[in-house]
Amino acid sequence: MAQRPAGFTWNGFTPEQVELLAFLDHLGNNGWARNSQTEVAMPKLMQEFADSGVALEQIKEAMAEIGYDKHALHQLGRWESKRITGRFGR
Repeated sequence: MAQRPAGFTWNGFTPEQVELLAFLDHLGNNGWARNSQTEVAMPKLMQEFADSGVALEQIKEAMAEIGYDKHALHQLGRWESKRITGRFGR
């Protein structure tokens, strides 16, 4: 688990995209493990990122910047798979 330090700002993102990143960080309190909360929120959130022009690699870089580890970042890829294919990735 990581959490954005107070006063931290993501550069290169629009205010809307920063809001999405902040919400993703909020949901990341369990490393984006699959549970009833993330099952509802994550596919929708990943679609909002796609709609706003933020690629998965940009999301991962932004989350790595604030301390999320390799395992947690892998989970983001699994949620992106769910968004694209409807199935939770490996």
